[in-house]
Amino acid sequence: MKALLKTGRNLFTLMLVVSLLGGCAASNSNTSGEAGNKNGKETIEFVYWAAAGGEEKGFNDLVSKFESENPDIKVKKSQVPPPNQGDYYTKIQTRMGGNDAPDVFRVQYQKIGEFSSQGALMDLTDVVGKDKENYNPSLLTAVTYKNKIYGLPHHTDTLAVFYNKTYLDKLNIKAPNQLKDAWTWDQLLEVAKKIEDKKLATNGIAANISASSAYRTLPFFFQNGASLLTKDLKKANVTTPEAVESLAYLQKMYKNYMSKGNSMKGADDPNMLFTSGNAGLFITGNWMIPLFEKDMKDEWGVTYMPVKDSAASDLGGNGLAVPTNTKHSKAAKKFISFMGKKENMKTFVEEGLFLPSRADVKGPFQYKIKDPKMMNLFIEQSQTVPVDLAKTVTIPEFSKVNQALGDSLEELYTQNASPEKTAKDLDKKINSILK
Repeated sequence: MKALLKTGRNLFTLMLVVSLLGGCAASNSNTSGEAGNKNGKETIEFVYWAAAGGEEKGFNDLVSKFESENPDIKVKKSQVPPPNQGDYYTKIQTRMGGNDAPDVFRVQYQKIGEFSSQGALMDLTDVVGKDKENYNPSLLTAVTYKNKIYGLPHHTDTLAVFYNKTYLDKLNIKAPNQLKDAWTWDQLLEVAKKIEDKKLATNGIAANISASSAYRTLPFFFQNGASLLTKDLKKANVTTPEAVESLAYLQKMYKNYMSKGNSMKGADDPNMLFTSGNAGLFITGNWMIPLFEKDMKDEWGVTYMPVKDSAASDLGGNGLAVPTNTKHSKAAKKFISFMGKKENMKTFVEEGLFLPSRADVKGPFQYKIKDPKMMNLFIEQSQTVPVDLAKTVTIPEFSKVNQALGDSLEELYTQNASPEKTAKDLDKKINSILK
């Protein structure tokens, strides 16, 4: 995620207010709130990215189905590079501020709070709220701001621990296949140490966690009864003994069992570390399975995130949102409602290799991988995402908090800063941001 400068955010908010005021005259002349009908069809624009294997097909199939069920609406698909490859959100905000907003756009859960706090998103409580009891509580929390729902929890993904089965077989180690038997923190590092001691791999562990995705370290805090913020989300909470212990564990894992280039700002490709056999364990998400099927020469498998006091994993995935100044509000809401239906969500997660955000979307799932049952582990792991973690990563200021976390972890990893000093420094940074 890319942190926004304070001046940029203020300018965007000002531009948005001006565009909303300017849109009043248009809405007064069109009491239905809709515009742009051509040849009896209304066109809505859907802006999205499709980074994973089957995402594009999933979107294409569902848009075609929506248009066949709603012959009076045409969906203009605008596929763009994903956020980590460009200025996706800056362009969305510029369009909103210029009164040229798309009608529906894809959005990471970690950005919902920022957009909704600026009044940039349409209240979708009437659309999503009618099925709220069916959604994963953490995901519903992620799209909620001040008790109103501002996005559709479209899907999720989460972290787990992939392992080189060839190496573990040589060590006579069997990875846990039930959540109740998940490795503890100490056991995870013991496996990593054995992999290195037997010279099976240079690095016991790799992690798909960089400065832009520093929030992927938060499960380690929550596994240990710690948190980044206080319960009311108003202050930092990283100087507690539990939080300091979590930082110490992350430092130990990096210094003893990870490549030096696998730091928060390092140049190593963690995916290649694993597929090449240079790392025996890999903390990453279900979206990487197709790559492993293609590039891994050794046998491999996946097991649960480690536990300490409790289980916890990362809040991944994306939602769909409607800008406040859309010119096609009714049609956009109809599209949101369609994408949230059980059968359509099932279609999309099967194609895109994701996890459903609705608990009432049941299997068997026809995932397009060699071992579809592997995804059951991720579905189970996604239920361990704490609601408080979801609240943390969706506060309006989280882009800046995430940047501060990434910077502090880089110092912890590469500059040998003590966990205690890191905690104090990060505490000050976060409190300064939240003020």
